[in-house]
Amino acid sequence: MEARSPGAFHDDIRYVTVGSRKVKGAAFGGGAAGTLGVLSYLPLCGDGSAEGDGITPINCAHLDGAEQVDVDAYHIGFVPGAGVPLIGTKWYGSEGVLEDWAGFLT
Repeated sequence: MEARSPGAFHDDIRYVTVGSRKVKGAAFGGGAAGTLGVLSYLPLCGDGSAEGDGITPINCAHLDGAEQVDVDAYHIGFVPGAGVPLIGTKWYGSEGVLEDWAGFLT
């Protein structure tokens, strides 16, 4: 971070990042969520087999030096695919997930 954005991190500010390892990127045999993961992760971090929330790889979600919170959630509240419900999928704002990280906002 410091190399690309010098001076962007301030020691006097509390940083909290929230990410997920719910979806491992997989081009084949990973279902729709895994394929979506590989398509998102590869251009973002250069590793299509990374773990993340289906859109954002975990290593891009977390900032070095921040309090890092991992939750069990998808990036969005719906992920179509085999074995994954179209609506009602747990995401960062879902009951039971929100409580895992919202306390850091106070």
